Amino acid sequence: MRAAGVDFEAVVYPGTGHAFFNDTNRYTYNAEAAEDSWKRTLAFLERSLSA
Repeated sequence: MRAAGVDFEAVVYPGTGHAFFNDTNRYTYNAEAAEDSWKRTLAFLERSLSA
């Protein structure tokens, strides 16, 4: 991403796997990671779409 000149922030949630946002699956859901990632998503959209 950096080599392509893309402004980004990579976030890894330790101990979480694929589909950690899926609250219908008790095996994959991670409430803390889901809450943080949703806040980050909304902040990104706010920054990106309010230009």
